[in-house]
Amino acid sequence: MDVPRGWQAEALDKYLAEARQDWLACATPGAGKTRFSLFVVQRLRPAVIRRVFVVVPTDALRQQWADAAAGTINLLPVGDPSDIGKAGYDGYVVTYQQMARGAMASLARRVVGQSPTLVIFDEIHHAGESRSWAEGLREAFDPATRRLALTGTPWRSDANPIPFVEYEEPDTNGRRRVRVDYSYEYGRAVTDGVCRPVVFHAYDGEARWVDCGQIVDGTLTDDATADAALDTALQPGNSWMPSLLRKAVAELDELRVDVPDAGGLVVADNQSHAREWAAELARITGDQPTVVVSDDPEAKANITRFDKGRSRWLVAVRMVSEGIDIKRLSVGVYATRTATPLFFRQVVGRFVRTRPGEDHAASILVPAVSKLTVHCKQIEEELRHEVEAARKEYESSGGSGQNPLDFREPLSASESTFDRSILSGQEFRAEALDEAARTCVEFGFPTRMAAQMARLLAEKAGGDQPAPEPAATAVPRHRYEKQLRGEIDILAGKIARRAGTEKKDVNARIIKAGFPARKHCTIDQLEQMRDMLARWFGEV
Repeated sequence: MDVPRGWQAEALDKYLAEARQDWLACATPGAGKTRFSLFVVQRLRPAVIRRVFVVVPTDALRQQWADAAAGTINLLPVGDPSDIGKAGYDGYVVTYQQMARGAMASLARRVVGQSPTLVIFDEIHHAGESRSWAEGLREAFDPATRRLALTGTPWRSDANPIPFVEYEEPDTNGRRRVRVDYSYEYGRAVTDGVCRPVVFHAYDGEARWVDCGQIVDGTLTDDATADAALDTALQPGNSWMPSLLRKAVAELDELRVDVPDAGGLVVADNQSHAREWAAELARITGDQPTVVVSDDPEAKANITRFDKGRSRWLVAVRMVSEGIDIKRLSVGVYATRTATPLFFRQVVGRFVRTRPGEDHAASILVPAVSKLTVHCKQIEEELRHEVEAARKEYESSGGSGQNPLDFREPLSASESTFDRSILSGQEFRAEALDEAARTCVEFGFPTRMAAQMARLLAEKAGGDQPAPEPAATAVPRHRYEKQLRGEIDILAGKIARRAGTEKKDVNARIIKAGFPARKHCTIDQLEQMRDMLARWFGEV
């Protein structure tokens, strides 16, 4: 195995120092939780433990875990109770469902009792989906020497208590948040270069439906009508989803100019909708997208083919919300009424995985209902806070579905209309995005970078306002200078890739143009350098 990433080494040191029987690590999707746990295995064997059990949410992850661990230990994906304890293996991979109370749990308990064992619970929040799963886990793994739980999102108290975790004191609503021993959130992962940033684009729309015999009109942004409006907007036959899909197709096609194999994902509300949206995408693009639904026996094979291929679109319901690592996914459409924070973050996690040499942001198009946009802002706030913390450190050192009784009957929905973009905790409305898009065109940037350009224009306007006592929200001059240097570095890299040369050659060309080293440049010189690079980028 290679060396741990920064957060993995930090978490590993903390885990080894505390040496507790139960330990919970929370790391954002794509950060490398699997590899972290294998580093733990590597450090504990053979002095502390001799055997390993891994518990996962899905059948597909059994094989993935066994493959990922092959360089460290030999794990057997368990398909039959007789596999548990099979000779020649260092451990076994089972699903939460397999461990429901019964023969499998009893066999596991017997094997765990035979030698010191580490149990790894991958995405342990799934243990709360069924009381029998939680009880089976406790029966099977209570004798374990160590238990390491992993999750991508801290959750609050469950109807079915999850074993081997602790909860904090209840909040004002009586709900308790799980206590985490180590946390690595999305914002820090982006600043570390482990995950890519995400820009959320929220779209409004008008809808009409019949409610108890009355015709009602409403919009997605009106909290009083949002649920019914969203139900109607997502119904096949209306204009809202086809218009949103056309916007997503245009976004992906523009990105594929620079990233030829970039892919898109539509998360549908149900299987019927998935097939409808796939047919609509085929009409728009002329290409048949990949459809992944649980009823299809070829679903897992289709995910693998999409992952390895270069086709544009994947349409699914829940099968790619967790445990699927398709790093080329870059544009998403969130077309489901499921609005729980956990599911939303799982979907976002499909878009944050990075590949070497890529620096583009992912885009996710969402309905502009407040219960979704609040999740968008929370995620982006995490990023903004981490970026601010990183800059300060640098300076100092140098529920889903309709209600059970629903009398609404959808009638029609308008086309989707842009409401706002959310980036780094800031919201940008249509006017700001239009100005930013024009600026992108002027300087040769792709218009898909309009949200980033809007943030830059807003920061520049704030930073240029003279005031003896700047407001707390004004951008300090040194931060703007750092931002400029970062933009110049990104542009130089993009120009080098397009031109088929190296970044050092672009930097040499900058020096020949008469600019001093960047650390000696004034802000005016940095702005001139950035604008010059933008022109070069448009000419390549």
